[in-house]
Amino acid sequence: MRRTSRARSRKQARRKSTADDEGDALPFFYPKPPSGPLPKIGHLKPQKVGLPDEPRRNRESHQLLRAIDVDHRARHDFDGRTELFAAGSPTAVEPGSVLLVEQISCRSSPRKMAFAGVLIAVSRKGLMSTITLKNYVLGTGVEMVFPIYSPMVTRIKVLKRVEGFAKGRDNVYALRDRPALAPLSFSSIDGMVMKDAEIERKLSANKK
Repeated sequence: MRRTSRARSRKQARRKSTADDEGDALPFFYPKPPSGPLPKIGHLKPQKVGLPDEPRRNRESHQLLRAIDVDHRARHDFDGRTELFAAGSPTAVEPGSVLLVEQISCRSSPRKMAFAGVLIAVSRKGLMSTITLKNYVLGTGVEMVFPIYSPMVTRIKVLKRVEGFAKGRDNVYALRDRPALAPLSFSSIDGMVMKDAEIERKLSANKK
């Protein structure tokens, strides 16, 4: 009888903890309304608009698809993340930098989840573009892939930038086998996250 009551108490405690992490249901996600006609980008190569090259790039139908993709990215970008990962952008973040990504599990009962790590790859595939972060949890290497334009990814924040480490490449997969080559130590990431959280807490307190 005592064991049953203890098990019930532990289960109730887990449910309370989960309920505390969950927020109210979020409304349906709607992209921004179109700002006008589709952009005229037929003269541009796919790489110039964040898409992989293709042999049929000069066909009118493929030019139309690229224009639709560019328009959809603009409508799904609410915080300027396109420029953060666009090739050639002056504000683009390079592989080797440390990012913090916040996402929710679902919109009906959202639970906030965050992951911080070293950016080891940027895959530019238009609306399906992704980034890959790597970190170590309890001594085990963990990689997470995030869709840049997913409405479930609520925020992408740069904790520390590096320049020149990737030498113009979109990935630094060498860090998988040789993490010591990272320009920023993996062991320092937790400290960056705590410092950022403290700064945001103080800013929030000052606004009140």
